[in-house]
Amino acid sequence: MDWLERTPQWRKDIRTRYPWAKSFLCISIDYPTELPKSLPEGSVLPRLARYARMPDYHAGFKPALLSLEKQIIDIGGPGTQALWYQDTGPFLERALAARAGLGWIGKNTMLIHPNHGSFTLLALVLTSLELEPDTPITDHCGTCTRCLEACPTQAFPEPFKLNASKCVSYLTIEHQGAIPHDLRAGVGGLLFGCDICNDVCPWNSKAAKTRVKPADGLADLTLNTILNAKPEHLQKRLEGTALERTGEAGLKRNAAIVAGNEKLEDAVGALEQSSQHDSPTVREAVYWAYKQIGTAKAKAALARAQKHETDEALRDWVIETLQSWR
Repeated sequence: MDWLERTPQWRKDIRTRYPWAKSFLCISIDYPTELPKSLPEGSVLPRLARYARMPDYHAGFKPALLSLEKQIIDIGGPGTQALWYQDTGPFLERALAARAGLGWIGKNTMLIHPNHGSFTLLALVLTSLELEPDTPITDHCGTCTRCLEACPTQAFPEPFKLNASKCVSYLTIEHQGAIPHDLRAGVGGLLFGCDICNDVCPWNSKAAKTRVKPADGLADLTLNTILNAKPEHLQKRLEGTALERTGEAGLKRNAAIVAGNEKLEDAVGALEQSSQHDSPTVREAVYWAYKQIGTAKAKAALARAQKHETDEALRDWVIETLQSWR
C-alpha cells in the first residue's frame, strides 16, 4: 500500500493540486448486507466481504457520480469546477465524511452513522463552489469495545488505531506475497476481506437489511473451483468484481489457506492442481495447507510436490515437513 505515501502535500491540502478547490461534497452509499435466500452448495459468497459480493461498485456508481458532478457545475454556472472521486486520488475520505456529518469514526476506524451503520461506501465531489459546512456527528461508541475484542488477528493495538499489516482485509486483498504464518489462523474461513468488526457493531443492527444480487459467476464459485481453475480462466471470471484487486494468484493463495484452516481433505485434489502454479506464494500456501490437513492423502500430495518443486527454500521446507511426519 505504498500508494498511501505518495504526494503527502496533496493529502494535507488538496489546493496544492487543485488551486480552485473550496469545498468537498461527501457522499455515503449503503450497500446490501444480506446473502441471497439460496446459494449453490459450497458457494464462496459467504466467505467474501459484503461489498465484494456485488458487481464492482467503482463501475456501478460511476454514472451517478458523474451526473452529480455535472449537476454541481450546472448549478454553479459558468466557471464552476467539480471533480468526483471514489477510492482514488489523494483524499482521506473517512475523515472528510466525518467532518461533513455523515458519521463518526468508530473505535474500529470505520465511519459509523446512527441510522445506516458502517456498511457504506464513500465518495466525494471536489468543487470550486463555496458550500456551507454541515455539523459533524459526535462520537457514539461510548464504552463499547466489541469490535476490538472480536478481531481475529488482534489488529487494533488500541481504540481508533488499526495495525493494517495484521488486518484480515489487508492480508487477503492488498498484501503481496505469503501471509505470515502466525496470522493465518486468524484468517479462518475468509477468502476476501473481513466484516467481523462491523458484524459485532451494535449500530449495524439499526441499518436497513437488503439482499445482494451477486456479481455474475460469483455465487457459483467454490474453493475447489478456484484451486482447480487455470489462472487465465479464473482471472477472466473475476472481471467486473472487487476480487480483481487481489487477482487469481492472491485468490488461490487465500483459498489454500482457508482449506488448511478448515482441514478440508476433500480439497486436496484441487490443491494439487494449484501446486503447479507459477507463483511460489501460491505453492507455499498449498504446501502449508497439506500440513494443516495432515491426512495420509495430504501427506502423499506433499511428497509428490517435493519431486517438482524448483524453489530451493520451498523444497527444503517440504522435505523438513515430510521428515517431521515420519
